[in-house]
Amino acid sequence: MVYWKGLKIGIILSGSIAFMCGCTLDDPGSSGANPPLTLHAEQNLSLITLSWDPVKVTGFKEYVLLQSTSDIPNSPTPEINVETTVLKRIDDSDVHTFTMTNTLFSPRLCFKLYTSVDNRFLYSSTLCIDQDITLFNGFYDRAGHEEGLDKIIAFDRSNLQLSIIDYKNGSITTSVNENNLSFPIIEVSTFEGTTDVFAYDQSPPRLRKYGFPQLNILAYKDFGSVLYAVKAHKQFIFVADNEFTKAFKVLNRSNLNLISSYPETTENKNIAVFDGDPLIVIIVTELLSRIHHIDATGKITFIDHKETAISQLSSQTTTANSDDYFIGGRFGTIINRDAEVVGALKNDINSAVSMVRFSADKSKLVSIISDNVGINLEIYDASVLPSISKIGTYPLPQANYADVIIENDIIYVFGITFAGGLSQTFILKYPV
Repeated sequence: MVYWKGLKIGIILSGSIAFMCGCTLDDPGSSGANPPLTLHAEQNLSLITLSWDPVKVTGFKEYVLLQSTSDIPNSPTPEINVETTVLKRIDDSDVHTFTMTNTLFSPRLCFKLYTSVDNRFLYSSTLCIDQDITLFNGFYDRAGHEEGLDKIIAFDRSNLQLSIIDYKNGSITTSVNENNLSFPIIEVSTFEGTTDVFAYDQSPPRLRKYGFPQLNILAYKDFGSVLYAVKAHKQFIFVADNEFTKAFKVLNRSNLNLISSYPETTENKNIAVFDGDPLIVIIVTELLSRIHHIDATGKITFIDHKETAISQLSSQTTTANSDDYFIGGRFGTIINRDAEVVGALKNDINSAVSMVRFSADKSKLVSIISDNVGINLEIYDASVLPSISKIGTYPLPQANYADVIIENDIIYVFGITFAGGLSQTFILKYPV
């Protein structure tokens, strides 16, 4: 007897009639020259769905899917090594499909299916498929994007470069050295036909404004305390830091000069902006929310306090903001323009929303969800907000994610992985 992954496997003698004659699904034995299982693959953008005929025999134990970047040799038992790994083990004979994303980030992927029956294995031929992988060197873990712009602006922390990337093909169109940033949060905004890029570090607190597409520096501003959030809206830049006497600031977009301010609390903050007359800006914290009305000159004309809190705020660019709703925090808490909590994407303490985005027409929401099992891309119907319903889930590789873009019928996911000690940036594509 030998053991594999906790399974006791009997080795069949070479003189066995079953071995000489091969096997069928009705009368399984060890596979011979013509494997009895057939593996199929269907591709939809970055999704791969593997399928096979169910094995309905007495003694079924499990399906074992193997993956590699090269052909997987036939073997009486699954052979696991540096090149070939276990993709999935399924102990339900009625489950005969598996949907995945290319976790090896290789243009060529190969799969083989083994089925454990009694004391032996059946197996399929190796199935190899080719994929169009968008992968390039660089640790671009900080990114920003504006709806309607077919480029993403990202910062390579390994090489200290700010770059413009065409997310549809992964090509870098512009790249400039930037030694004055370290862990920047990037905001992209267009006003009166001019697109600006705003990049800011929380600590040391500094804000820099760049022109697009040249990425030339246009203005900069240093702050005296932690810079929690920056939000560009029309002619204004709204800033939330922890300067006690004026932790909420309204800046002039063109030169970053201060227009008005208000003393806020000093904890972590996000900014929600709702257009209208007056313009409504809500400072959201883990303890409370404060509503500010802003007139056409940038002056703060009204302040109201609400006992609305969002759990475990992340950076400003992980949130979503429409004309009527703001979504952020660990559970994807939804608040309206009156700073009232009206719902949440999650209520499971084992799940965390790391990023959320609206579609262009605001009818759908897409979020990256982490839990004890893995990372998923979840799609919600948001056409009747604040009510939501999940309409799709796609598995994501274990990686760091910088941005999600919804454009027409495709979701672009921008992330970072490591291969051979080198950082690499990838772009995955999913159907909406």
